[in-house]
Amino acid sequence: MVSIVKERGFYYLKHHIQGKERRKYLGKIIPKNIEDLKKAFLRQFYCEDWDEKIQSIGKKYQKEIEKTSQSIQLKNFESFGIAFTYNTQKIEGSSLTKTDTKDLLVFGVTPTKKSQIDTIETKKHYELFMRLVTSEKIPRLTKKIILQWHKEIFDQTKIGEAGTLRSYRVGVTTNEKIDFTPVVEIPKKLAEFFNWLGKYDGKKNVVEFACMAHYKFVSIHPFGDGNGRISRLIMNYILFKHRYPLMLIKSIDRRPYFKSLEKSQLNHDEIHFLKWFMKYYLKENKRYL
Repeated sequence: MVSIVKERGFYYLKHHIQGKERRKYLGKIIPKNIEDLKKAFLRQFYCEDWDEKIQSIGKKYQKEIEKTSQSIQLKNFESFGIAFTYNTQKIEGSSLTKTDTKDLLVFGVTPTKKSQIDTIETKKHYELFMRLVTSEKIPRLTKKIILQWHKEIFDQTKIGEAGTLRSYRVGVTTNEKIDFTPVVEIPKKLAEFFNWLGKYDGKKNVVEFACMAHYKFVSIHPFGDGNGRISRLIMNYILFKHRYPLMLIKSIDRRPYFKSLEKSQLNHDEIHFLKWFMKYYLKENKRYL
């Protein structure tokens, strides 16, 4: 937690964790925008810790794929795509097991006594993912592309809503205090989101950028359903585009994943989700460190 300290008549921001301490000079008076300064200071504190590690992961991963044949890269994407599809679907309550998912996607065996909707969406998600990572072109993300992704996955299961923005209010069933963007503001918020995406120059922390893209999009919640799956696709599309290891959020970690999201949304401060995300990513890619 960031604290304000006063020494010899001057104010400072201070944060201390695990033997590390950082300070920021404020002056003789506490600024009116002190809460914004606290957020920026805390974010910088953590960025300094993970930026170097993320750069190391990126460089080593890129060297690795340069030495890997196209056929092996394709097999790796297929393997990841199956795991990603299973977990992203399971996070949203899919009835398909890991075995069901593999049998469906690898052998074309439709699981029995399981939801037809889950089966269709699983297959559609995987097909979209594989098309994205095997396409010769990697276009800039736009509203049109995201609407098309949503339509491709849900055109057979959410008829009338697939590929269209929601026209009704939504919230989080586990926390009534979280209320997403009002319907009338969705077009404006999406325009701001894609404008923000387009300004990224690739120089700053790519993984942090992918995390924030996920957070910003899911917090807008432009669709009636499927926002989590689309936001996780956006996240991995960005990582793929910049040649970083893709992110697999496992269904068994659904609770801390959602809790960090909710905490950030309730406090209007992305640092809570960002801390969870970056720690998770570093742990999953520690072999590159």
